[in-house]
Amino acid sequence: MINLSAISKSYRQGNDDYQVLHDINLNIQAGEFVAIMGPSGSGKSTLINIIGFLDQHFDGNYMFNNVKVSDLKRKQHAQLRNQSVGFIFQNFKLITNQSVGENVGLPLLYAGMKRRDIVSRVTEVLTQVGLPDSYKKLPKNLSGGQQQRVAIARAIVTAPNFLVADEPTGALDSATSAEIMALFKNLNDRGTTVIMVTHDEQVARQTNRLIKILDGRIQSDEEVRHANT
Repeated sequence: MINLSAISKSYRQGNDDYQVLHDINLNIQAGEFVAIMGPSGSGKSTLINIIGFLDQHFDGNYMFNNVKVSDLKRKQHAQLRNQSVGFIFQNFKLITNQSVGENVGLPLLYAGMKRRDIVSRVTEVLTQVGLPDSYKKLPKNLSGGQQQRVAIARAIVTAPNFLVADEPTGALDSATSAEIMALFKNLNDRGTTVIMVTHDEQVARQTNRLIKILDGRIQSDEEVRHANT
């Protein structure tokens, strides 16, 4: 599904070039549950921005489902992003004055779906993430873990090809973090591809594949073995 070949990325600062990624080669298949781990400044956020079609300016070749991403025009690139990837962030990024249902249904509204169909789909997805009675609630009246579940529901409501989760447990306590990780595992077991950025090795080792990045280079790429497997 995702094939990165010799991906490099640099920024211009004054008269100097700052190299963020160096010759990244990476393949991610549909159905994988992948953690990308590294310290601040390692390049993991830049890498995930490229994978998630947020950054179109890089050197190298990105093939997504046999489509060369760099060949796409701006509108095509935006369309690919909107249809193919769901984003989940550490700080939830919910609209506080809109209900849970309105937050989750927003991507469907942008896609032109009819309102009655939106209500049906949002209700289905909220049930899937364990919030069946939260449609009319406001995000501010929910716990942090519940708000992250809403964010996950919003990310999966369009049935994207893959999810990008950027430090999704970073703002949560350990018990709530475990609940959210269990939800990601359940989604993955049902076929959702999940790519998770984290700095927490305990979280990373709950996935099935761990990629470590340092100074813009992949240091290791290993299968995660679990005690019950």
